[in-house]
Amino acid sequence: MKVLRKLTLTGKNVEEILTIFEEDMNIKKGEYDYLVIDKGSSGFLGFLSRDAVVEVTIKKEYYERKLKEFLENVVRCFDEGISVEVFSKNNRVFIAKIKGEGIGKIIGKHGKGLGALQHIATIFLNRLSDIKITVIIDAGDYREKRKELIKNIVVNAVEKLRNGAKKIELDPMFSFERRLVHEFLKRYPDVFSYSEGVEPYRYVVIERRGKNDSFQTRKSRTYNNR
Repeated sequence: MKVLRKLTLTGKNVEEILTIFEEDMNIKKGEYDYLVIDKGSSGFLGFLSRDAVVEVTIKKEYYERKLKEFLENVVRCFDEGISVEVFSKNNRVFIAKIKGEGIGKIIGKHGKGLGALQHIATIFLNRLSDIKITVIIDAGDYREKRKELIKNIVVNAVEKLRNGAKKIELDPMFSFERRLVHEFLKRYPDVFSYSEGVEPYRYVVIERRGKNDSFQTRKSRTYNNR
């Protein structure tokens, strides 16, 4: 598993290094591990002295707390009764659950508010990390409900294609929604899909698979083109 962030710090002694590190990073004990590379030495009469060296590894607990604090500051603007729960699957994927009476304002029309919040939260957390982090935010199980809706959209689109339509262009969707469309369409070997347009107006196109479609043609326009 890749480390979220590792720092090599120097100072007069190990205790001073860790104290300054905790203050500068606003990090708590238990949110990082450290390895003493060199305890340092005061030398003799000031001669041959050397700094202590400590290698610090920041743990996912720090990122969970920072994400929770960030989101709580944002949602507090909508409703004081909204709560935020954050957990992580691993060092790369952090998930936030938002609950409360005022989540409709956060979700926004067609989930645009939720998508925007997820975008800025991802930028915020990645600025604290040395590796790429994915942030997934759900509010009131919106994503699960949206997943079921997208499944129905796919079923209806395939039915239209089988009834004579040659191509179906869906409404613009977020990237996670387009991935769901492509994933659902794997169940239908007689159609293929691809994405077109530029964010935030990127959308999925679904077409019937022709008898003369070559493998390369299908491959270049398959669900991987998200």
